Amino acid sequence: MLLLVVFCAVLWPAPAGAEAEPGGVREKPVDRWCATAGLDKAKASAAIRLAHGGTVHTKVSARLTVHVPYSWRYAKSLLLSEDTSGYRRAMGCVARPFATQHRWWNEWRPKGSPRVAAEKGGLLVTLDTFSWIDEDNGEFTLGPWKVEQGTARWRLLFEPAPGLHRVNWTKILVDPGAPGAESARPEPATREGATALVWRPEGEEAPPPVAVRIAPGWQRSFAAQDDRFLFANFHHGGNLAWTFVMSGLMLYAAARLRRRAGASTLELRSARMLGDWAWVSAGTALVFDGDTIALRWLKALGDDELWTAREPRLVFAASVCTAVLLLAFGRPPRPIVGAALALTVPVLGVAFQPDLFGLPDDLDISGGTSYFAFSSLCVAGGCAQALTFLAFTAAAWRLAREGDLIPPSGKTPGVTRELLLRYAGPVIVALTLAVGACYFLAVERNWQRAAWLSRHTEALYGLQHRGELRGHVTWFIVNSQNWWLTVWLLTGLALFAALRGAAARPSTTITPPPGAAPPPGSLADEPEGRRLLLLFFPVIVGMSLGYFANNAVLSALWIFFNMAALRLVIALGARRAVLHRVLESSPSKERLGVTVTAARRADILGRARRYREIHAKMRRLDQGQSDDDILQRRLLEQEVRGLHAWTDSAGATGRLPAQVSVVDVALALGPRDTWWDNGRRAAVIACFFGIPASAVVVWSGWIRGDQWRANLYYGFGLPDTVEGFLLWQTCWAGAGFVLGALWRSLPGRRGPVKALAVAAAFALPAVPEALGNFAVDQGHGDLVLIVVTMLPVLTLTGIALDLEIFQGERRFWQSRVGLLLSIYQMRYFSLQLAYLVAQAVALVTLWQFFADTGGGPPPKEFEGGGGR
Repeated sequence: MLLLVVFCAVLWPAPAGAEAEPGGVREKPVDRWCATAGLDKAKASAAIRLAHGGTVHTKVSARLTVHVPYSWRYAKSLLLSEDTSGYRRAMGCVARPFATQHRWWNEWRPKGSPRVAAEKGGLLVTLDTFSWIDEDNGEFTLGPWKVEQGTARWRLLFEPAPGLHRVNWTKILVDPGAPGAESARPEPATREGATALVWRPEGEEAPPPVAVRIAPGWQRSFAAQDDRFLFANFHHGGNLAWTFVMSGLMLYAAARLRRRAGASTLELRSARMLGDWAWVSAGTALVFDGDTIALRWLKALGDDELWTAREPRLVFAASVCTAVLLLAFGRPPRPIVGAALALTVPVLGVAFQPDLFGLPDDLDISGGTSYFAFSSLCVAGGCAQALTFLAFTAAAWRLAREGDLIPPSGKTPGVTRELLLRYAGPVIVALTLAVGACYFLAVERNWQRAAWLSRHTEALYGLQHRGELRGHVTWFIVNSQNWWLTVWLLTGLALFAALRGAAARPSTTITPPPGAAPPPGSLADEPEGRRLLLLFFPVIVGMSLGYFANNAVLSALWIFFNMAALRLVIALGARRAVLHRVLESSPSKERLGVTVTAARRADILGRARRYREIHAKMRRLDQGQSDDDILQRRLLEQEVRGLHAWTDSAGATGRLPAQVSVVDVALALGPRDTWWDNGRRAAVIACFFGIPASAVVVWSGWIRGDQWRANLYYGFGLPDTVEGFLLWQTCWAGAGFVLGALWRSLPGRRGPVKALAVAAAFALPAVPEALGNFAVDQGHGDLVLIVVTMLPVLTLTGIALDLEIFQGERRFWQSRVGLLLSIYQMRYFSLQLAYLVAQAVALVTLWQFFADTGGGPPPKEFEGGGGR
C-alpha cells in the first residue's frame, strides 16, 4: 500500500505553473515570462532624489541602471523600437511589475529615456523618470520606487520589478533633500553629500526593503494640500476677491465720472457702461468660480457621492448661467440671440434630462454607452463651449461699441457696426473644433505615455483604452468652458472704453489748478482719467502675481501694489517733466506746459528743426576756428537765443527754462495732439515691438525645457500657448498705451528715459512678489525675465515715438536712422545705442541664469487618468 502511494505521488501530473527548479524552489510565473535565470549575472543600481527648493511642488527624480548580460534571452529585444512587442516585454521585465497592462500616470520620462547602450558583456539600460509630490494623500510609483504621500510625512519605498529579483544590486541611494530623512530602514551603509543615504547590498540574495520617511518643510507640505477643503476654498476665494475688489473700484470710478461737471455724451455713456460691467463681472465670477466653492461645501456637509454624481450636470447649468449674464450685458442683435438659444437647448437637455439621451445621471460614459448617447453628450459639450465663446464675443462687442472703439460702417456712414452672425459663427465653430481636437490629441499622447509598456495585442488593452478616452470625453465636455473665460480681459476693455470717453471731454473744460504740476493735454492733469488709468494698469499691464504655495488668497493685494507703483511714477515724474518747468523772465511764472498747445505744434517743430540746423553748422565751425568763423558763430548763437524766446498764454514774452531746448519741447509734445491719440499710437507701436518679446516669454514659459512636454500632454496646452502669446501682446500694447497717455508728464527729455519710468512701475510690484517667493522658497520662475523684457519693448517704443514727432521731415532724409541721428545728435544717439545693447545683453544673461526650465507638475486632470 505504501509503495502504491509513492508511485501515485511520483507519476501524478503537477499543476500548471508549478514546475520546480533545482533545489526544490518553485518557479514563479514571472521567472518563465522574463526568463530571469538569465539575469543571475546582471548588476543594477537605483537612486531617488527629492528637490524641494525653487519650485512650488517637490520634484522627485529617479534613476534605474541595469547591466543586462547578452546571455539573457530578451537582451537583444532591448535594441528594437519601443513600438515592438519584444521591446515592451524586455523593458517591462526590468521596469514593471508582472502584469500585462500598465498605466503609470504619475511617471514622466525625460527626452531620451530609457537609454540602451552596449558595453562589455551586455547592455546598459538607464531609465530616468520624474514626478511631483502635489497631493496630500495617495501614492504613486516611479521606476523601482513607491512614493507614499501624506499631510505631514512622506515615505519612499524601494520596490523593484519582480523580474529583477535575481539581480545583484550594487548601490541604492535615497536623497530626501534638506533637512534629511526622519527615519530609514534597514540602516544605511554610508552617506553621500549632505543628505543622501546609501545601501550597498552587493552579494545579498534579495534587494533590501528600503523604506525612508521624510518630514518635508511646511512650504512644500502646504503646497501639496491644494485639494483639501480649507486650502481650496481660500484659493478660489482669492480669485473671487480679485474680481470683487476690481468691481468695487470700477463702481467708484464710474460714479465719479457720472458726477463730473461738463461731461460729454460719450463720457456719460462709457461711465454707465463701466458701472454695468462692474456688476456683471462680479456676477460672472461668482457663477464661474463660486460653483466650485458651493459644490465643495455641499460635498462636505451632505452626501459626497450624491453631489459628485450631480457635479457634471450642475457645471453645465452654471456655464449656461454665465453665458446668459454676458449675453444680457452684450445686448446682441436678434440673429446672435437666436444662435445662443439654439446652443442652449442641447446643454440644458443633457443637464436636466440625461435619461432621454441614454446617459447616466453622472454623465460618465467611461464604462461604455450607445452611439446616440455618446453623440448627444459631444453635441451638448460643443454647444456649451461655443455658447461661452459667443457670449464673450457679444460682451466684448458692446464694450467696444459703447466706448466708440469700433469704426463706423463703410456702407452706412454714421451707423455703428453690429456683430454679425455670418462672421462670428464660423470663427466660433472653428475655434471650438480646434480646441476639442487639441484636447483629444493630447489625451491620446498622454495614454501612450502612461501605457507605453502595456501589451497592445490583448483585448483588454483596447477596452481600457476606449474607456479612458470616453472618460476624458466626459471631463472635457463638462469642464472645457471653465478652461477659458478671461473675464479680466473684458474688464480691461471696459476700462479702455471708459478712458476713450474721458478723452472725449471738451478741452475747454480742462483747467489746471493754480500751481499744478501736470500740463494741459496730459492725462495726469485729470483726476478721473488718472483714476481710470490706475485701474487699467493692474488689469492689462501688471503681471499676475501673488500666488504663493499654489494659493491665490493674496492675489488681490497686487491690484493695489500696481496702482501704487504707477501713482508713484506719476507723482515723481510730473515734477521732473520738461513741460512742468517754469518759464524764465515771464511775469505770470507759468508752467511751460500751459503754453504748449496743439495750435503751436507747427511753430515748435519749425523752431526745433532750425535749432538742429544751427547746431550742425556750429559743429562744423568748431573744426575751423578762424576769425570769420568766430563771428559767424556769434550770429548763430544769437539766433539760438531768439529761438528760445517764448510767450506765455497771456502774450507776455519770456524764455524757455534753463537747459531746455526747443527740441526738448518738441519731443515732450508727443506725435499727436491729445493724450488719447498719443496713447493709441504708442500701443500700436509697442504691440509691433512686442512680437519678439512675446516669442521670448512664450518660449521660456511654454516651450523651453520640460514645459513643451507638459503642454503636449496637457489637453489645453497648445491652445494655452497660442493664448499666452496673444495675451502678452495685449500686455505690451497696454504698456505702450500708458507710456503714450502719460508722455507729457513723464520725466526725461527723450523717449527711452520716459520709457524707463513706466518700466519701473511695471517692475516695482515684483519686489513684494520676490519677497514672498523667498519666504516660501518657491523660486521666481520667469519673473526676472519678464521684467527685463518690458524695458526694451518700451525703449524701442519711446524711440519710435520720438522719430514720429518729426515724421514731416522724413522726405528730406535717406533713412529713418539719419533722421534719428539728427534728432538725438551724435552724443545722445551713441548713448541710446549702447543702452539698447546693454538691455539685450542683460536679457540674454537673465534668460540663461534665471529662467526656470524644469517645468511644473502636469494639470491634475491628467494625473489620475481623467481627473475623475
